[in-house]
Amino acid sequence: MNDLVHWYGVKSPKVFDTERCLTPLCESVYLPKIIRRDADGHQLAPKALIAGLMFIRATEDTALRLEKDSHDPVNRMSPFWIYRNIAGDRIQAISEREMNLFRLLTVNDTTRCEVYRKDDFRTGDRVRIKSGPFEGYTGYARRIRRDKHVVVDIEGICAIALPFIHPDLLEKLSE
Repeated sequence: MNDLVHWYGVKSPKVFDTERCLTPLCESVYLPKIIRRDADGHQLAPKALIAGLMFIRATEDTALRLEKDSHDPVNRMSPFWIYRNIAGDRIQAISEREMNLFRLLTVNDTTRCEVYRKDDFRTGDRVRIKSGPFEGYTGYARRIRRDKHVVVDIEGICAIALPFIHPDLLEKLSE
């Protein structure tokens, strides 16, 4: 029996229903959401930041049991699937470090800026962040909508373009 607790990426066509069902059954559930407002400033219903994606924190055995139960019509649980590793033989655990980064990046914040001084970093350059809230993370310089961002991969789940990071906080890594 595997009793180590990990984060797992979950895909579901009904993430809000899945979140409601899994919250009492898992150690933690994280559904990154966008809080929208109408023209008068009134809050609208939240929207999933990444359609169909959420995260659960549970033991591997619990996660697999819940996934299986979600496909049993008797349980009346919203069906979901846990992301698998590349070979497809095991569910893909997400490290606490990767989840901390993902949560930091998916707070309801609209500041997504470019890495400027384009002559210092070229698309594809591998970089490490030297200071600040993202210190220690490594990624690649990538062009997104004509601006350069540092992109960090969360293996097998998604890639995240970091918000503004001043070039003085980056160091170029050799391949």
